[in-house]
Amino acid sequence: MQRLGAAIDRLEGAAARVGAGDLLLAGELRESREDFERLDETVRIVAGRLDDTIDRLRGLLEE
Repeated sequence: MQRLGAAIDRLEGAAARVGAGDLLLAGELRESREDFERLDETVRIVAGRLDDTIDRLRGLLEE
């Protein structure tokens, strides 16, 4: 019974650690998604500016 109790304690401890690990991973995933959203917005802004610049340069070359 003591061995069984000790084994159950070890399993519960391991399950708690895995649960904590899941929380850490969830936090990292959330942060990664937030980083992606910021970078995606930056890429859209830069792409728009580049497109505008290219259009202006084409206009100047056509003159």
